[in-house]
Amino acid sequence: MTERKNASSIASSWLQIQSILNSVNHIFIFLVAAFFFVMAKRFDFQDTAMHMFMTGTGFHVLIAQALMSHYKVNPITRWISHKNKSRYHGLMQLVGGSMVLLGSLGKFNSKEVHFETWHGIFGVAAAFGCAASVVGGLVNFFQPKIVLKKYPPSELKFRHNLFGLLTFTLGMTAIYLGYYSRFFTRYVDSQFIPAMMLTTVLVYFLTIIGPLGALLSKLKYRRQKQQQK
Repeated sequence: MTERKNASSIASSWLQIQSILNSVNHIFIFLVAAFFFVMAKRFDFQDTAMHMFMTGTGFHVLIAQALMSHYKVNPITRWISHKNKSRYHGLMQLVGGSMVLLGSLGKFNSKEVHFETWHGIFGVAAAFGCAASVVGGLVNFFQPKIVLKKYPPSELKFRHNLFGLLTFTLGMTAIYLGYYSRFFTRYVDSQFIPAMMLTTVLVYFLTIIGPLGALLSKLKYRRQKQQQK
C-alpha cells in the first residue's frame, strides 16, 4: 500500500514538473516568435529576413505547438476534446508546414550558394520532411480505406508520430545552425546569439517530452501486437 502511495506521489510530482516546464516552454516560444517578427520587420520581410521569419516561425512556433497538441499538460489544449486536439494539431501542422515550405522555396530560387553549408543541408532535409509530414498527417487524419487495407490506424499513428519527431529534429537543427550564418553574425549582437541558441535547444527538448512519451507508448503497443502474431 505504501509503495502504491509513493508511486502515485512520484507520478503526481512529475506531472506538476511537466506542467511547469511546458508553461516555461510556451514563454520561450512566444519570445522567439517576437524576435523573429521584429528581426524580419527590420528588413521589411525581404530575402534572408523573410526566409528566417517563415521557416523559424513555422518550425520553432507552429510545428512545436502541433507536436504538443495532445500533451495532457499543455495549457492551450488540455481543456478541449481529443477530436478538437487533432484538429488543432492538423491546423498548426498545415500552417506551420506551409510557412516552412514557402520560406524554403525562396532560398531554392535564390542564386546564393546556400546549400553547401550544414544549415542549408539540414534545411533542405527539413523542408522535404515537412512536406512528407503534412501529407502523412492528412492520411493519418482522414485514414482512406485504400491505406487502411495495408496499415492499421495504430501503425499510421506510430509512423506519423515518429516521422514528425524526426522532421522537427531536422528543422530545429537547421535553425540552430542558422545562428552561425552570415546574416545572424552580421546583424545580431554576438552576445545575444548564444542566448538564442540556448532557447532553441530548450524549446526542442521541452517540446518533445510529450510526443516522445506517446511514441514510446505506441512502440510498446506495436511490439505487443507483433508478439501476438
